[in-house]
Amino acid sequence: MAASFVAGASVLPPFPVPFKSGTGVIDGKVIYAGLGSAGKTWYKLDTGSPEKKWEPVAEFPGTPREQSTSAVINGNIYVFGGVGKNENGLTQAFNDVYMYNPSENAWRKLMSHSPLGMVGHVTWVHDGKVFTTGGVNQNIFNGYFSDVTLADGNKTLLDDINKNYFGKSADDYLYGNTILTFDPDSSQWHYYGMLPFHGTAGATPVVNGDSIILINGEVKPGLRTDEVIAGQFKNKGLVWKKLSPVSSPDGVAGGFGGMSHGDIIFAGGAYFPGARKNYSQGKFYAHQGLKKTYSDKVYLYKKGKWSDVGTLPQGIAYGVSLPWENGLLMIGGETDGGQATTGSVWLGVNNSHLEIKKQT
Repeated sequence: MAASFVAGASVLPPFPVPFKSGTGVIDGKVIYAGLGSAGKTWYKLDTGSPEKKWEPVAEFPGTPREQSTSAVINGNIYVFGGVGKNENGLTQAFNDVYMYNPSENAWRKLMSHSPLGMVGHVTWVHDGKVFTTGGVNQNIFNGYFSDVTLADGNKTLLDDINKNYFGKSADDYLYGNTILTFDPDSSQWHYYGMLPFHGTAGATPVVNGDSIILINGEVKPGLRTDEVIAGQFKNKGLVWKKLSPVSSPDGVAGGFGGMSHGDIIFAGGAYFPGARKNYSQGKFYAHQGLKKTYSDKVYLYKKGKWSDVGTLPQGIAYGVSLPWENGLLMIGGETDGGQATTGSVWLGVNNSHLEIKKQT
């Protein structure tokens, strides 16, 4: 498949601040995005406006955080969990829920807490409800950062803490494979079943009609997977199956994903080359000494198989993926050295041709 770049065509203006590890939604033609490296700030952009400019909206009232997820239902935006500093300055996972009402330009914290921590989780909407799964184990995650804080910079203690934390098998981290639903009418959480596969953090969710596809993610800190799973809503339940793997052998976390003309697009993500090999050889601290790398690959899932169909302008991960103009819109992200970006990229497929639109 051929690929072409179209500079500056139908792509958003730069995000107002360098933006990574945030979250965002699109409601009709209006995009809302914030948190992550944007702090408590949120912005909106009307893609139907000739000017297409980012405008600030009401500031998020909660603790600044990264790795939150968001969903839009009936015009309201819901924000779930994330990781940030608590009132004592300790890094911790959150399980709270906030709602933004665009017509009132106002936020409020809901009297609702997920039964499980929500960091590295995925969310999607089906039949008027929010579904979520995956993510780190809140107790293990919070415990690690509590230990790091207590070490107070003591290198010997920190080395021991990191060795103990990173040097375990994937099963020992208890990454989430419970599926929960959130009802926006009652603000209540309900159990919806279990993934029949290992839980992941930082997977890429792609909605395709009544199906949800979860692509890659990490199975423990520093170790990704190349697995892809798909769940289809049937008879008031989810029926799961494995699809062919992608970004092998190491897989990625924090990739971008979406649909274009019925085909799945998957791009970017971050990984540690060689970690999967180390782990298979019994080196559970699999990414120790390895360099975090950002993928620039673009893959297309068509007729039951993945194809490598092109490259992004740069390797990138941990941005926002949104459906737009029958393609995948990528906003912000993180590049080499953890640098946050302000750019956007649009990926689409038309007549077996991959088109990549980027800012000039």
